[in-house]
Amino acid sequence: MRTPYHRAGRRVATARTRLRSRTAVRAAVAAAVLGALLMPGARAADEERRIAVDLAYTCAFPTGKRSVDVTVAARLPATGAPGRPLAVEDVTTEVTLSAEAGAELAALSATEVTATTRLAVALAQRRHRADVTWEGATEGAVTVPAPGSEDGERVRLTAAGPVPVVTPGDTGPLTFTARALAVDLALRTADGAPAEPPTLALDCTPDFGRAGRLASVDVRDRATAAPPAPSASTPVPGPGAPDGPQGDAAPDADTGPGRELRAEPPAAPGAPADTAPPCVGDRTDPLALVAYVTGYANAAKQKAAGLNRLSCNKIVDKWKKIVPKPDGLHLVQHATGELDWQGKRMMKPSPATFLTYGFMPTTATMELIQTKTMTIDSDILLAKSTGVTYVRVPLVLRLTDVEVNGVPLDVGPDCRTVGSLYSKDPDPAQDTKDHVVLTGILKGRGDGYQLITGGVLTSTVTIPPFSGCGVGEDLDAVFTSAVSGPGNYIKQVQGAPCASGVARPDPKYCTPELEPKDVPKPQR
Repeated sequence: MRTPYHRAGRRVATARTRLRSRTAVRAAVAAAVLGALLMPGARAADEERRIAVDLAYTCAFPTGKRSVDVTVAARLPATGAPGRPLAVEDVTTEVTLSAEAGAELAALSATEVTATTRLAVALAQRRHRADVTWEGATEGAVTVPAPGSEDGERVRLTAAGPVPVVTPGDTGPLTFTARALAVDLALRTADGAPAEPPTLALDCTPDFGRAGRLASVDVRDRATAAPPAPSASTPVPGPGAPDGPQGDAAPDADTGPGRELRAEPPAAPGAPADTAPPCVGDRTDPLALVAYVTGYANAAKQKAAGLNRLSCNKIVDKWKKIVPKPDGLHLVQHATGELDWQGKRMMKPSPATFLTYGFMPTTATMELIQTKTMTIDSDILLAKSTGVTYVRVPLVLRLTDVEVNGVPLDVGPDCRTVGSLYSKDPDPAQDTKDHVVLTGILKGRGDGYQLITGGVLTSTVTIPPFSGCGVGEDLDAVFTSAVSGPGNYIKQVQGAPCASGVARPDPKYCTPELEPKDVPKPQR
């Protein structure tokens, strides 16, 4: 479900660098496993230092804009060398919501909140620019203080996760600058049920319309370099400070020749063209629907996303009923679904192509295989046309066709996760860690997700360990260490379905062959 793509550099290594060492090859292959996932950094030998930078952001809440304090901390080298990866490790993004923002969560009856964060970070070295995303997730739920408590309504959320390895291609200061921040909140009430709404997606901008410098690493030729003193990080400048890449570049930036700055996984200029596969609905079942789905995994808004190619989902709308509840009449709906790719229960295979360590091109094919029936459960308040839909689907990740610098690497026919990718289920009785839960929110009539109209579904998933990887050599640990883990964001889009089983399928939604007319585009 989402692999990253890379802006092609001006040059890559020649055949002399193809298999420079067994360790490098393994690391390159592991990075290709799920391009959308961020590879944990390899430790650099340079002197390391800790940074902790306080930043001010403004986030868009449902009732208006709120001030948010953000502290970004990390461990990174003080110096580096061209062509050598720089590891940025132990990255945390602490988001402290104001008392007003905390009170807004409490007003939604939320007593617990979990968060995932996506911080856009701009890299600059001389004339070279690159964008990466530092993603993180809270380890567990954080209590929302009750109004009038000792700490007011302030909510502190600390998200952590691995971030891309950066490979400078030139000498000179390499700067890291924070830009836009996205925070996705999952809200729960005291009884463990989802709040209303169950999620909030916050888009946050740095104050004063620009970003804040996080750190600078001095990159020098090791033959002549003397280790400099660690550079100090600076807070967000006040009004009037220069904006954009020019303002963030190092003081000695120039336009002379040099190799391009790279990050693994790399940024992508855009998704490749994708064609809709065959997706013919069932003519015999009057409750049959068929719809296209697509999207991104680890959908970072600053080009660190991997595409889920257009796939077919065959759905059966099992039953609907009207249920009276204290706030009015609800439409409760249950459906099942089966992915279909050439007769198999899986999504259309997705290729991953990028450069690792700044010189080693790696490709692989990713398959997401459905192992049990998908369920789709909706609860819609009819008077307001608001509600929530949960799509539960068990998906195993399988890898094939792995190549490193054009050289095939035989991972065998059964290199896959030991079980399904999984996410926390809002129903405690179903929280069995053996399926993904995608959530669709209906905010009002025509605004949001409904099974019969389609829309956006989101989730944050954990990738299990890998097994069965390698022929003649056990590569399980390599794939597991580089890919498996929590906090992987998914943004999926379902198109409007074709009701293929009814007596007269609507030509607005169905082709004459009973395929869906709505072919959705992926959204970041």
